Amino acid sequence: MKRTNLNAGQPVRNLQHFLRLISYYYNTVPAVIPDGIFSEQTREAVIGFQTTFSLQVTGTVNLETWNHIILVYNKLYEIEEEPLATHIFPNKDFTINPNDSTIHLYAIQAMIYSISNIFQNIESLEITGTYDEKCVNVVKNMQKLFDLETHGIIDKKTFNMISALYTCSVCDNPKACSAAKKATS
Repeated sequence: MKRTNLNAGQPVRNLQHFLRLISYYYNTVPAVIPDGIFSEQTREAVIGFQTTFSLQVTGTVNLETWNHIILVYNKLYEIEEEPLATHIFPNKDFTINPNDSTIHLYAIQAMIYSISNIFQNIESLEITGTYDEKCVNVVKNMQKLFDLETHGIIDKKTFNMISALYTCSVCDNPKACSAAKKATS
């Protein structure tokens, strides 16, 4: 899949952007600042790229060099690209009520299970796909902790709270989780 995002009318800046990402993975390609000027720094990065990938070393970008830069960039972009977000909650009006069984509940229960491993005051539960009494009580407790209406129904607000806590429980950035941890301590 092509992942090249070009800035129209800025071929040198595009080149520099691609070479910069490539330089993170190949220390033989000097990093270049994407300023849109084909300077000596850019020329050296092109030479480094051409040398690294056994292309004719000219310091200029012919069609063969350009196509190879795009090929390498697209491969590396797949490594750098964030995974696609999954939409578990079907729409803003969707709700899960006590005793419901739905495929969506498996993922929500898995998120709650993960959250319970991080936050001690959130009880663990089994992943069953059924919104049983224990799961309802865990959700009510979470709703209470976050000042949501304590009705036990998983609506958009409740799902967003669960989703935010789950994201916090799997992220590597402690600052992103500080508010959630404060609310659950």
